[in-house]
Amino acid sequence: MSKALIYSDSDKSEGAGYSHLQEALRKRTRELNCLYTVLEIVNRSGMALEQRLQQIADALPMGWHCSGIASARVVFEGKTYRSNPFAGGPCRQVADIIVNGSKAGMIEVRYGKEGPDHNKGSFLRTDRDLISAVGKRISRFIERRRTEQEKEIALEKLQEALTKILGGFLPICAKCKKIREHETKWVEIEAYIRDRTDVEFSHSICPTCAKELYPELNL
Repeated sequence: MSKALIYSDSDKSEGAGYSHLQEALRKRTRELNCLYTVLEIVNRSGMALEQRLQQIADALPMGWHCSGIASARVVFEGKTYRSNPFAGGPCRQVADIIVNGSKAGMIEVRYGKEGPDHNKGSFLRTDRDLISAVGKRISRFIERRRTEQEKEIALEKLQEALTKILGGFLPICAKCKKIREHETKWVEIEAYIRDRTDVEFSHSICPTCAKELYPELNL
């Protein structure tokens, strides 16, 4: 004789709780995969900024809980990079791209139709956290990239200036190391280079001089 399976209310509750946990894990996995992809794109070498922003726009929709109806775009300094496909819709979520304290663009995620969470504007709190994290990551990357570019430009200017300086004879005092700028004018070498480049000097003490000036410190 077969026995009928009987499920109590507690069994149903446990089953519902397990399903809810599985769905939460799936959402969290999508968010982490999306953020990891963005990090991988910004850290990839040998890629133009425009290409990075386009790939980020393509990757963003997969991280949202309604990824099937999500599309994204990245706007930076007047240029727009859209996911394919990109569909407008009533629900949108935005995070700013801030570079050196000023707004330089934005990230936008849209749903092509109303999502399931009407009381929350169709976006979950975790969605808002995700777009904020992506916006901050892009902002920091662009700031770091521009700082590196500025250093490269300054170095190129210094190299050009030094090439001109070293291209001929440059009278320099054998003792104080001042440079003769004119027949009777001698200037510090820092001033000579600073007046001809955008370089600013910061002073320190090399290990050899430190031992000579401060022998008691046992450097």
